[in-house]
Amino acid sequence: MSVIRKLLDYNRQWAERLKSEDPAFFAQLAENNAPELLWIGCSDGRVSPDRLIGRPLGKIFVHRNIANIFAMHDLNCLAVLQFAVEVLKIPDIVVCGHYGCAGIRQAIEGHSVEPVDLWVEPVRHLARRQRDELANITDPVEKTNRLAELNVAHQVRNICRSAIAQQAWEIGQPLAVHGLIYHVEDGLLHEVMPSVTSAETFRALTE
Repeated sequence: MSVIRKLLDYNRQWAERLKSEDPAFFAQLAENNAPELLWIGCSDGRVSPDRLIGRPLGKIFVHRNIANIFAMHDLNCLAVLQFAVEVLKIPDIVVCGHYGCAGIRQAIEGHSVEPVDLWVEPVRHLARRQRDELANITDPVEKTNRLAELNVAHQVRNICRSAIAQQAWEIGQPLAVHGLIYHVEDGLLHEVMPSVTSAETFRALTE
């Protein structure tokens, strides 16, 4: 059996199972597009947001890329953020990294100009800025994991610096940005930093 046939068969079984449990499930899902949060995470297949936080279909607006980067120059990132905040009026944004991230490791070890290395260059730049702290960590795994934490905090700050977030706060629109990291080995999420809920709390964070 081909891979695509397996996918289609699984999809059919999944849809039939949901309809047997709730015949109106898909009709209600089609009528309701009101996500509770925007999830900016890593493309790693082991980090699935709906499973990590137990939310049903339709409750999470998702953007994923290598090393969960919110790149200020990337139209994809900016368009997702703008649509989430200005159109869907999503009140909570989660940036979620994970320990053992290959993208973070690539930022530390990579030296070529291949697309992946170009994409993770902001993480490499962050590592250079934090070289004193990272130099004190001798274990390579611990160093990668610490950089993963620093990267989450950095991406939270990037979102908060954006004109999209700043404008939302200026007009009084509820918006909170959270930084989490996921431990693949035990399935648990951990806060990396305090949540940012206003322009004032962001300024206090950067002072």
